[in-house]
Amino acid sequence: MALRSNTGVGVPAHRTRDSIDRSGDRDHVRSNGMRLSRSIRYRLASMAAFAPLYYTSVTARAMRKAPPGYSSTQHTMSRLAARGTSSAKLMNAAFAGYGVLVQGLGPLLHHEARGGKRGRALWGLVAIYGLGAVLAAKYPTRSERQVLPGITENSAHNIAGGMTLSSIGLLMALSPRALKERPAWCGWWRWFSYGMFAATCILTLPYYSRTWLRKRGLFQRSLFVTTMTWVMTTALRLRRLS
Repeated sequence: MALRSNTGVGVPAHRTRDSIDRSGDRDHVRSNGMRLSRSIRYRLASMAAFAPLYYTSVTARAMRKAPPGYSSTQHTMSRLAARGTSSAKLMNAAFAGYGVLVQGLGPLLHHEARGGKRGRALWGLVAIYGLGAVLAAKYPTRSERQVLPGITENSAHNIAGGMTLSSIGLLMALSPRALKERPAWCGWWRWFSYGMFAATCILTLPYYSRTWLRKRGLFQRSLFVTTMTWVMTTALRLRRLS
């Protein structure tokens, strides 16, 4: 049995909606001024999926060089990147490397959203997410050096941290809606994304609350788990669909 397409060519009925959806990707990408072959999409997805693994492995090495008195429950990861600490180079490499590797998500989400305003919005949020991580590496915490009039490196680091958290939160919340027309993204992943967004919002409240200062490091690490789990899961799904 075959279905008739607009071109008059028969399409086997056993083809799924997702396979038909993917078959039109080439024309869609070309119409939006981008050319992403399957091999390029696979490499970009692999790069993004590797980002959380890279960050985790480098920070584990940085933890071995943590300054005396450092507590992973009380202190944030940024403390390991403070000037004068033996762990600073490794921690800054973790921040910057993650920010670069995660950029593989941008063009892929743009592609899956079929370009347009939604695709550009998702790509822009990925760019802000990665830029925040790079800026966090460039401007270490607990430094009073001036970056701009009235803005110290410590302030710039905090701003960068806010950029990363807000942008990844928006990605989790907006991606399911932006990809709602793609059958491959309308199943379990949609609810997974909303769930990770809800968990991130819940963890953000105590993280910024002065009531839980002695547990701030623990809450930050929990935030990293939710956000990086979303990044890796989404990247692996993109790789499977490439």
